[in-house]
Amino acid sequence: MKVMELCLSDGVGGLELYAVRTAKQLGMRGVECVAVGSPGTLYSGRMREIGVKTVELVRRNEWFPWSAAKRLAQLIDAEDVDILHMHWGHDLNLAVFAKRAAERDVKLVYTRQMAITRKKHDVYHRFLYRHVDLYLTITDELAEAAKLMLPMSESRIKRLYYGVDRPVSISVENRSEIRQSLGVSSVSDFAVGLVGRIEPGKGQHILIDAIARLRKEGLPVHATIVGPVMDKGYFDDIQAAVQDNDLQSAVTFYGAHNNPIEIMGAFDAVVLATKKETFGLVLIEAMRSGVAVVGTNAGGVPEIIDDRQTGLLVTPHDSADLAEKLRYLYQDANERLRLAENGRQKADMLFTTEAHYTQLKAYFTDLSRGVSQIKTSN
Repeated sequence: MKVMELCLSDGVGGLELYAVRTAKQLGMRGVECVAVGSPGTLYSGRMREIGVKTVELVRRNEWFPWSAAKRLAQLIDAEDVDILHMHWGHDLNLAVFAKRAAERDVKLVYTRQMAITRKKHDVYHRFLYRHVDLYLTITDELAEAAKLMLPMSESRIKRLYYGVDRPVSISVENRSEIRQSLGVSSVSDFAVGLVGRIEPGKGQHILIDAIARLRKEGLPVHATIVGPVMDKGYFDDIQAAVQDNDLQSAVTFYGAHNNPIEIMGAFDAVVLATKKETFGLVLIEAMRSGVAVVGTNAGGVPEIIDDRQTGLLVTPHDSADLAEKLRYLYQDANERLRLAENGRQKADMLFTTEAHYTQLKAYFTDLSRGVSQIKTSN
C-alpha cells in the first residue's frame, strides 16, 4: 500500500504539521508515503526533513485547477498510489479531478480538522463529495456536523481522535530549569501556560486579563505564552496590556517552540482560551504530561475535558470565569492533582499516537484491499 499526502496550504499550523506527522508515523508502520505540496512551504520543507519524497505542485486556478489535477493524476499513476490523503479544504476539487483523471483506482480520504460552516448540498459539492471514499473528523461534534451538512452517506464519515506521544518524564531538577526558561522566577509561583499562535482567536488577551485580576488579589500567578506571532497588531496590543497592568514580571512571551509537549510538565496548569476550538491538541499534550487543564466550553473541547473530572471548562472569552477557575486550582492543590491524574488516565486511554495511527492504517488498508489497480470506468 502506498499513500500520497496532499497539502498545498502555505500555513504553519497544526493542519500542516499533522500531515507531516502522518507521513512519518505511517512510514514507521511500513506504509510508503509520497508528499505533494506547494513550493517553499513549511509542509514541503518538513516532509523533506523526515525523508519523505516530496513533489512540489503549483495550482494556478482555484476553482478549476485542470493542469494541476492532470499533473497530480500523472504522479498518482507513476508512484502507484493507492490512497490519496488530503487535509486542506481548498485541495478538495484538485484531489477529485486528479482521482477522476488517474488511471489507477485511487481512493480519496479527507481528514477534516476545521469546523464546517455551511451546508454543501449544491450540485457542485454533490459532485465533489461523491468521490470522497472516507471522510475522517477529529471530534464527534464535527462528525455530526458533517452528516448534517455534507452530501455523503453516514457510513463514509468516521471520527478519529488525535493522538500524541507520551512525554518523557521531567525530573525535579529539569522542571526547575524549564520553569526558569519559561520566565517563572519563583518556586512558589503558580505557573500557567498557553500554547498557540499569537492571534486574536487564540485568546491570549483573555489569559492576560485573568492574570491581572488574580495579581490584584495578591496571588502569585505567572503566565507563559508560547507560540509564534501571527498578528503583529494583536501582539502589540497584548504587550501594551501587560505594561498597563504592570504585569512585566507576571507574563512571559516565550516565542515559538518546536515541540511544546517537552515543556508541558513544568506548568501547574495549561489553558486553552480559544473562543471555539475544533479540538485542542495542546490539551491532550498537557493531560498526557500530568498537568491540570482549563479549556473553553465550546467546539470539541468538552469531548476532551469532563468538567470537574478531567479538567475545568470555562465560558468562552470570559476572563472573570477563567480567573475563578485558576484561583480554584491554585487554592486547592489536592484537587488540582486529582484533575491532572484523571486527565492523564483519560488521555492515555483515548488520545495516543499508537491508537490514532493504528486505526488510520486500518482504514487505509480496508480501502485499498481487493481494489483493482486500473479503473474499469470513470
